[in-house]
Amino acid sequence: MQPSSSPSKFDNMPGDIERRPSVEEALDHEPLEKGWWYKPHVLKLNFLMLAPFVTMAAWGFDISMTNSLQSLEAFNERFDHPSGARLGFYGASTQLGGAFTIFVAPFIIQKLGRRAMCLIGSSIIIGMSIMQTFALNFNMFVAAKLLLGFGSTGVQIAAPVLITELAHPRQRERITAMYNTTIYVGLIAGAWIAFGTQDIPGDRSWQIPTILQVVLPAYQVLTIFLCPESPRWLVAKGQEEKARKILVKYHGGGQETPLVRAEMEAIMAGIEADATRIRFNKTDISALLSHKGNLHRILIATVVAVGSQCTGSGLISAYLPQILDNVGMTSTREKTLINGIINIWTWIIGLGAGYVIPKLSKRSLFLFSTSGMILTFVVWTALSAVYTQQGGYSYGIGVVAMMFIYNAFYGMCWLPLVVAYPLELATTKQRGILFSWMFFCLSMSTFAVNYINPIGLENIGWRYYIITIVFTLLILCLIYFFFVETKGLSLEEVATVFDGRENYDAAVSAVHAVEVKQAGEPEEQHVERKDER
Repeated sequence: MQPSSSPSKFDNMPGDIERRPSVEEALDHEPLEKGWWYKPHVLKLNFLMLAPFVTMAAWGFDISMTNSLQSLEAFNERFDHPSGARLGFYGASTQLGGAFTIFVAPFIIQKLGRRAMCLIGSSIIIGMSIMQTFALNFNMFVAAKLLLGFGSTGVQIAAPVLITELAHPRQRERITAMYNTTIYVGLIAGAWIAFGTQDIPGDRSWQIPTILQVVLPAYQVLTIFLCPESPRWLVAKGQEEKARKILVKYHGGGQETPLVRAEMEAIMAGIEADATRIRFNKTDISALLSHKGNLHRILIATVVAVGSQCTGSGLISAYLPQILDNVGMTSTREKTLINGIINIWTWIIGLGAGYVIPKLSKRSLFLFSTSGMILTFVVWTALSAVYTQQGGYSYGIGVVAMMFIYNAFYGMCWLPLVVAYPLELATTKQRGILFSWMFFCLSMSTFAVNYINPIGLENIGWRYYIITIVFTLLILCLIYFFFVETKGLSLEEVATVFDGRENYDAAVSAVHAVEVKQAGEPEEQHVERKDER
């Protein structure tokens, strides 16, 4: 089924032994009492997962700071008013630095674990934030942003993988969907801090936001090893008992419940069914790319990464000041105020979407959201064109209104699912490298649009939006033809959408047979599955 298979310890085991319930069936029979959110062991797990969970908030703070500093007079005077290609490279520097993480992060994540990459990346962010604060010139500031992007992307690759593989299965879809919305916590904090420091005289107006960038990474450095490691990574490393203890403690409340047993069985079966061995050599990469299911995964991850950055969101997140200049809103107060309000608006939309996403069809949500973004951008472009030709403050207000509507469509889907959806598609062994590839595509596409955006806005104004509309139409077509539905499926069952069920079902039977043999359990104690799907 997959490339580079190796002999399994479950080979030659009988496959006809009656199996335990699936994870979904075990959840159906798990007593809710007052609700899972009241259970102490789940609350403790969620609290410990705050360490990786704040990753996107830290990234959002950097994006907001990159945006807001352009509006601060002291920053522009200190660094000779960067513009055009110079400004574009400044805006894209973190993405360029992040693109090189793909050559390091997968090895650290697979060799040392998800937490180790979080620690290393957060430490780099702290060091580079200090370097930015005391930069002697613009080149030194941008160099710090390049290295900061390397560290930040490493954390962004590892943290959601850890959360996805560790979260309680009743919460997984909701938590992973809400994970990326925390980027707006950072965007909001960064925008309002810049708004508050704009009147401070001298370099402190931009140095204060810059040095505050160390707060969340410092929290991660101090707490990441208090968070449990991924049980799936532990099983892949042959440490089944450590994985079982984590699941018993945080998913079973200290007991080996039917849910815990079903999870362990599914995890072990999924890893055994997945024969992928991914290393950066010609044989393994060729074998990986020869598998149709893997190519499908890579295509979807690439479309999600590129679509999240190249469908207009980068214009608002990184170059809002230039857009507002083009419609007559030129004061620092107007720019920083609108930046702060629009971030709060988008965060509220993203939080609401993250909460209801487990009940929705993800593919349909992608189609609806992207169509709405296209229609909004058409109106946005028309209003910008009329303002350029005729003037009129009301048209500028109309453009701002379209930004809010656009961000509503973007926030309801692309914001929560840009991380959650690709993570669901990969197997445990693939997740690190597939997510690294996604972030490579994301970083390079963000670098491209952030470098090109200011040049396009400066040279052709509102006509530049037409290019964005055409590209978003292309993304919509790719979604329609290639995206798959994952609603209601466990991580291991999502893999069967791409790889088929035969190997997975055989591995489930074999894993269960081993556990029955080791435990000496009579077969009649096991509950028959409701369906064999």
